[in-house]
Amino acid sequence: MRKLNVSVIPRASRQRIQWLSPTEAKVWVCAAPERGKANKAVVKLIAERLGVRPSKTRIARGWTSSKKVIVIE
Repeated sequence: MRKLNVSVIPRASRQRIQWLSPTEAKVWVCAAPERGKANKAVVKLIAERLGVRPSKTRIARGWTSSKKVIVIE
C-alpha cells in the first residue's frame, strides 16, 4: 500500500500532475469541485499515470478539502 499527499487544483485548463517528491504531488483537474467530480477526476488521473486500476486507488482523507491523502493498493 502506498500513500500520496496530494494538493488539488480544480477547474484547471488542462489536467496534469507535478510530482514534488515520491509521496507528494500537485494535481490539476478540469472538473469542478461539486458532487465529487473533481475527486473522481483526481483518482482517475493518478491511477492512469501510475498504471493501476482506479478501483485500487481511493481518497483516504480530505474528501472535501484541497489537501488529500490518496491510498494506492
